[in-house]
Amino acid sequence: MSFSLNALYKNTSWAIGQQSAKLAALQEKAGTGQEVNRVSDDPNVANQILGLTSDNRTKEQYLKNLDELSSMLDLSSSVLQSMTTELTRARSSMTSIVSGTTSDQTRQTLATDLDNALEQLISLANTQRLGQSLFAGAKTGTTPYTVERNSNGEITRVIYQGSTQENAVEVAKGVTISGVLAGPALFSVDDRQSPVFYGQTGAAAGSGTSTVRSDVYLQIQGSAGDWQLSIDGGENWVSADGTEDNLAVVNSQTGEVLYVNTTGIKETGTEPIRVPGTYDIFNVLICARDLLKNTQDIPETQLRQMLNDTLTAMKGAEEKLTQSFPVVGGRLQTLSSLRDSIEQTKLSAEDDVSRMQDADIAQVSIDLARYEVLYQMSLAIASKMFSMSFLDFME
Repeated sequence: MSFSLNALYKNTSWAIGQQSAKLAALQEKAGTGQEVNRVSDDPNVANQILGLTSDNRTKEQYLKNLDELSSMLDLSSSVLQSMTTELTRARSSMTSIVSGTTSDQTRQTLATDLDNALEQLISLANTQRLGQSLFAGAKTGTTPYTVERNSNGEITRVIYQGSTQENAVEVAKGVTISGVLAGPALFSVDDRQSPVFYGQTGAAAGSGTSTVRSDVYLQIQGSAGDWQLSIDGGENWVSADGTEDNLAVVNSQTGEVLYVNTTGIKETGTEPIRVPGTYDIFNVLICARDLLKNTQDIPETQLRQMLNDTLTAMKGAEEKLTQSFPVVGGRLQTLSSLRDSIEQTKLSAEDDVSRMQDADIAQVSIDLARYEVLYQMSLAIASKMFSMSFLDFME
């Protein structure tokens, strides 16, 4: 008899404990609205939920990157449009000068306008967003363009100090896109051709590949058999005896080299030289401004030819700048497509998590009521059984 009562007690306690635990679990599901509240509830499903949740956090970071890059590229597009407008206006003014007879005063006025346009272009090229330069490449914290000025405050040289590499950011698994651009790729024409000598000194291009860019002025002094050549305003002179067909003349300020054939030199003077295919939107305006001011006293015939060639160079620089719009537009379109794709997969993953994690409240309510009844019945039975005495059996 004692064995039977002991077994009955254990079985009843076990049943009450099981029903109590089930009630607690159902009450937790009803309170949280979730089928799985901890890993132990269902390790397999919990592992799937954790994986999907982690993947969604990664997608959220991708979406933040996409938003940041889109904002950068939108601003870049606006800045590039302003720069194109400024350069187009400058070229239009130059066209009117080249196509007709103009006074020196008119040329001086246009030179001032070009100087203002140059200042504006540099300011736009140095545009930043939240401390990041739009056109500095990977060196986003660097001001991409610095300038050198003469004693009159005029810009004589524009120097790029950013990176030629872009700052790629991951926007999807295995996909990177840069929201910042490298200035030279947008603003510089890279199609170097042989230097063109405009003067009458007899100097000509050597066989070496010169590194000078845009317009250069070669100064020649001395006499036959003992020439002195300079391309940096007389800061550095190179001696020539007239037999060198590939003499390197170095600019001591920039390190650029001009290779000169000296065999045909016949007189001293200043030789205007132009290197087609090496202009950017900055130095082409500097060259045009200096030609209009004619500080080198170039004869009118040569000056007109050089102004006409400068106009051609300005058109090339403008076309190069215009080519940036498809680049920026293509990236914006790619970012938009990626955003749609990532948002769609993120929503799908959220639906999967919801399906696995969210509890069926109606079913939980039914189960909760059923187990509440069973629990109360078990308590009532246990109370009745455990209140029995020996006298109950005597009856």
